[in-house]
Amino acid sequence: MMMYYAMLVVGLIYLVLMIAMRVHGPSWQATVLKSFTSFFFLMTLGAAILAEHTHLRFAAFVGGGLLLGLLGDIWLDLKYLYPDDSDNWTMMGFLVFLVGHFFYIAAVIFTAGVLPAAVAAGLAGALLALLFIYLGEKPMHLEYGRFKSISAVYGAVLFFMAVYTLCCAFLQRNMGLLIMGIGSALFLLSDLVLSNIYFGKGKYGPAWIAVNYVLYYAGQYLIASSVLWLGKTF
Repeated sequence: MMMYYAMLVVGLIYLVLMIAMRVHGPSWQATVLKSFTSFFFLMTLGAAILAEHTHLRFAAFVGGGLLLGLLGDIWLDLKYLYPDDSDNWTMMGFLVFLVGHFFYIAAVIFTAGVLPAAVAAGLAGALLALLFIYLGEKPMHLEYGRFKSISAVYGAVLFFMAVYTLCCAFLQRNMGLLIMGIGSALFLLSDLVLSNIYFGKGKYGPAWIAVNYVLYYAGQYLIASSVLWLGKTF
C-alpha cells in the first residue's frame, strides 16, 4: 500500500505544479506536466493492482480507459499549442475519451452484470443529458457549433456511466463500484465545467481552469483506486 499512497502523492504534486503553470496560459511546459499528472493515475492503478492482486479483468478495462484518458489529455492540450488544427485535436480528444468510457462501462458490466434497474436509470440519465445539450444550449449561453453532435453522444455516455455505476454500487453494496461511480460523477462535473470553457460565450478565468482540473483528476484517481475496494461491501 505504501507504493499506492506514494503514487497519489506524486500525482498530487504534479497536479499542483501543472495548475500553477496552466492558469498563466497554454505552454509546452504545462502540457508536459499535465502528461505526467495523467501518467500517475495509471501508476496509481498499477500500485493498486500490486497491493490487491485480484480483480485483474476489471483492472485491465479500467487501465484501458485511463490510458485513453492520458492520450486525450495530451491531445486536448495540443489544441492550444497548434491553434490552426484546434478543431481536429478537440475532436480527437472527444473520441478517445468516449472510447475510454466504454472501457469503464465494460469494467462495471463484467463486475456487476447487466442489472435492469441500473440500465434503466442509466438510460434515463443519458436521455436527460441529450435534452440538456440540445435544449440548454441557449439558456446556458453555450455555442457547440460543429461539436454539438459529438458533445451530445459523449454527454449521454458520461451520464449513463455515472448513473449506471452508482446504481450497481448501491444495488450490490459494492464499495469499489461506489468509488468508481463517485469518480465518474466528478469526471462528469469536470466536463460540465469544460463545456463552459470551450463553448461558453463568456470569458472564463483561471479559477474555472483550476476547478476543471481538480474535478477531472480527482475523478480519474478515484476510478484508478476503485480496484482496491472492489470486493468490499458498505
